[in-house]
Amino acid sequence: MQGIPAIVWAALLGSGLTLVGVLLSNWNHSSELRKQLDHDAEEKQKDRISSLRRDVYLNAVEEMAKANSHLGKLPQIDPTKQSIDAGLSGFFAASAKLQLVCQTETAGIIGELTARYGEILLALLGKASSVHNLNTDIRILSDLYERSRSEVERTLAEMKQLNESGNPNPARFAALQASCEAAQQQTKKFSEERSGVFDQHKIAMRDYMVAVLQEIRSIGPLQLKAGAAIRGELGLATNLHEFEVQQSANLNRMDTSVQQLLASLEDG
Repeated sequence: MQGIPAIVWAALLGSGLTLVGVLLSNWNHSSELRKQLDHDAEEKQKDRISSLRRDVYLNAVEEMAKANSHLGKLPQIDPTKQSIDAGLSGFFAASAKLQLVCQTETAGIIGELTARYGEILLALLGKASSVHNLNTDIRILSDLYERSRSEVERTLAEMKQLNESGNPNPARFAALQASCEAAQQQTKKFSEERSGVFDQHKIAMRDYMVAVLQEIRSIGPLQLKAGAAIRGELGLATNLHEFEVQQSANLNRMDTSVQQLLASLEDG
C-alpha cells in the first residue's frame, strides 16, 4: 500500500466513487422502471376488467329489453314447438355473468330483479296457457269447419254433375242430398263453435295484456335501480329522478296504446 503514489490512490478513489454513482443511478432507474411497469400492468388489468364489465353490463341491459318483449309475446308462442321461457334464458344467463363481475350492491339489485322476472313469468303462464288452449281449439275447429265445407262443395258438385248427365238416378241424388245437408249442418255447427271460441280468445287476450302491463309497472322501479347501478359502475352520470319521470311518461303512453287496443278488440 505504501508503494502506491498518492495520485494513484486519488484516481482509484475517484473511479470508485464514479462507479458507486453509476450503480446507484442504475438502481434508481431500475426501481423507477419496475414501478412504472407495475403501474402499467395494473392499469392494463383495470382496462381489461373495465372492458369485460362493459361488455357484460351492456349485454345484460340488452337482454333485459328482450325479456320485456318476450313477456308480451307469451300468448303467441306455440308451447309444442318452442320452450315457453326461451325468451328469458338469455337474460338469466346475462344476469348470472353480471353478478360475477359487478359490485356487491349491484349484484344484490340484479339478483332481486332476476327473481322478480322468474316470478312474473310464473304469474303470467297461467293466463298465457288459457290463450294457448283457445288457440288450439280454434285450429281444431277451423280444420273441422274446412273439412265439412269441402264435403258440402263435393256433394253439391256431384249433384250438379248427376243432373246434367242426362241419366237420372233418384236414389243416388237423394243420398248425395242427405250427405250435403248433414255436411251443411256440421259446417254451421263448427262455425258457431269457433265464433264462440274467438269471443273467449278476445277476453283472454284482454286479461293477459292488462296483467302484463301491471307486472311491467311493478318491476319498473327495480329496473331503474339496476340501470342506475350499472351506469354508476360504468362511470356514467345518472339522474335517477329524471329516469323515473321518463319511465312514467313511457308507461302512460303504453297505457294509452293498450286501452286503444282493448277498445278495438271489444269493437271487433
